Formats: sequence, C-alpha cells, structure tokens
Amino acid sequence: MGLDGFVRALDGFEAVLTGVAPGRWDAPSPCRDWCAADVAGHVIGELRAVEAYAAGRLEGDAEADPRSAAGDDPVAAWRAARAGMMAVLGPAALSRPVPLPWGGQLTLGEFLERYPAEILVHTWDLAQATGQAARLDPGLVRDALEPAREFAPMLGMSGLVDPECAVAADADDLTRLLAIFGRRNPGG
Repeated sequence: MGLDGFVRALDGFEAVLTGVAPGRWDAPSPCRDWCAADVAGHVIGELRAVEAYAAGRLEGDAEADPRSAAGDDPVAAWRAARAGMMAVLGPAALSRPVPLPWGGQLTLGEFLERYPAEILVHTWDLAQATGQAARLDPGLVRDALEPAREFAPMLGMSGLVDPECAVAADADDLTRLLAIFGRRNPGG
C-alpha cells in the first residue's frame, strides 16, 4: 500500500479543514472536551511528531495543548506541518523504528500505513463540529477497520478514546470505524 492511503487521508482532512467557516473554530467536537480548533491542532501536532520521528528525533513534538498547534491560522499551520513532514519522508525515514505509546514499535512506514484510521476519524470529528458533510473515501474507511481494531483498544486503556459503541449488524463501514473509536454516527 505504501503512503498512498496516508496521503489520501491527509487530502480528505485538508478538504474539511479548509472548509471551516471562520466563526466555527470554537464549536464543540465529538472528541470529549475538544473544539474544532483542538481537533485541527491535534492532527497538526501529530504531523509534526511524524516529522520529528522521520528526522531521527526519538520524541515527536505533538502539543500537550492541541489548540496551540493550530495557532491563529489552522489552515496555514496545517499546510506548513504537512509540507515539513512530507519533505522528510524518504526511504531511510520510513524504515526508522517508531515506539508505540503502549509498547512495541513499528517502522515509520508501517505506522503511516495504519495511521489513516485516526485521520479519518478526526476528519469526521472536524466535519461534525463545523457543520460540514464528511465525504470520506469508502476504500480508505474499509482499509482502516483492521488497524482501528488493532490500536483502539490500547488507546482506550490509556483513556485516549471512549469505549467502543455497539452497532447494528448491517452497519456501514464508517459507522463501524467510528464506533471502534467510541463515536456514534448519526447518519449510519
């Protein structure tokens, strides 16, 4: 798969991010205690952390306060973080080991192949917070289900996501993905 899914997930997030109306950054999001700017800042901080890992720094610089990563212009902060990260994602960087918060490690490339799951969920979060339609790539959503099932329980144990929600047997893939991360899809 390579980075194709990761880049497509970034493109989807950027589409929603650039669609946020100026007065909507403080709107509450489905992420507990976070507003739209916090969601944007979290993802921006994660891109900066990926850049740090790619550059060989053992600790990324994801912000403790996600809103500060978004700054006064979340779109500009996103574009700068994305460009900086993409500039260092060469073969050597993608083969670097990345420690996982719950133990173990993956290469950066393996991590980024699984990372669209989180980006997709935060794309949906940002769309929900800002009154936009979340048009998520169905193939990416389907491909994100397995990594989500792998990582969400560990994120849940650390308190980073809410417990998984029950879904109907005939639920669509987006509803299933969101449920894994403790979110309910009102449209599914």
